[in-house]
Amino acid sequence: MIARTNRAPPLLTLAALALTACRELTLPPVAAEPVAVAGGLRFLTVSSGALHTCGVSATGTTYCWGWNRDGELGDGSRTDRSSPVPVSSPVAFSAIAAGGGHTCGLGAGGAGYCWGFNLSGQLGDSSNNTRVAPVTVAGGSSFASLVTGGAYSCGVRSDSSVACWGYGGFGQLGTGTQDDRRVPTATLSAVKFAAVSAGIVHTCALAGDSTAYCWGRNSFGQLGDSTLADTTRPAAVRGGLKFTSLAVGFSHSCGLTANGSAYCWGDNQLGQLGDTVVRQSTAPMLVGGGLVFRALSAGAAHTCGITTDDVARCWGSDGDDELGSPPTHSCSGPSAAGLCSPLPQVVAGGNTFTAISAGNHHTCAIATDQRVYCWGLNSNGQLGSGATSVALRP
Repeated sequence: MIARTNRAPPLLTLAALALTACRELTLPPVAAEPVAVAGGLRFLTVSSGALHTCGVSATGTTYCWGWNRDGELGDGSRTDRSSPVPVSSPVAFSAIAAGGGHTCGLGAGGAGYCWGFNLSGQLGDSSNNTRVAPVTVAGGSSFASLVTGGAYSCGVRSDSSVACWGYGGFGQLGTGTQDDRRVPTATLSAVKFAAVSAGIVHTCALAGDSTAYCWGRNSFGQLGDSTLADTTRPAAVRGGLKFTSLAVGFSHSCGLTANGSAYCWGDNQLGQLGDTVVRQSTAPMLVGGGLVFRALSAGAAHTCGITTDDVARCWGSDGDDELGSPPTHSCSGPSAAGLCSPLPQVVAGGNTFTAISAGNHHTCAIATDQRVYCWGLNSNGQLGSGATSVALRP
């Protein structure tokens, strides 16, 4: 999709479609310092959702902050919080996942808990009732991991099967239908899975042999199966690559190989695939820059990673400063336009990081001292800095 104005267009293929006009920007090279999450807390995990963020602290307490209209912070209220508040639960969570308007956590013995918006059954408690504090996911499954999407949730169960619940309108639950489910329902696949990642309306999972499978919406090729057709059950990602982890955004997906190479596929109108030429790709493409990564995370239309030198780098859309560095281009496509960086850019501030999580239009990362820093859209306090403003650079 993205090309500098002096670059000649390549031959078009199914996986590398038409060019999109981009204009290189001249912007100040210096960004502001990172925004630290208030309270001096140290975190083991962090998860960025649509307009809220959650994390498990070093003391074992789970905190959330940001948008709370539907109780997604789990503090028993519907009041937005611009600094971390503890989740109201006697359960200690080992992992946390912030979604579109809900949150899920993994408890002792692999028990699943969710809270927040529940119109489509994304809490998995057999109801459509919104909850302002954690409730147990029905069915008695033991989960190895849980993830949250736009209005649905998924988990890898102890038997290595994937189960999903909530909104299924594009087949993202993998059940063979487009029906919603209010309780965990197994995906239609005999494959044994080791990990799963949920986007807004598509899902990808990593098999035990490191092969990637995706299902759901495929309007930009985000399933990576060399087509643009939606599917209601897992389909293998083409290309024969083996991945160690997967990250799913709104309309793109990414995977990390054992040698630290990052690949992405799907929508690239704003540079979220890390390529300067194609508009979209229906199969994995190597992220440009020649970098070696050890972690990846996909947001709405941006992608972030941590390289082996513990430096955070982001690329893609920067409409709300979610990249944490000045954008290098102005991009436009048939259905998206805005400021972007089509190649990985170093997040400003000079911090080193151990983990990163890209939300809709904000990003948070855990520094090597276990403090969390966030940048990007802060409309509802999702940066956790104790203040609210539209956008902040780190």
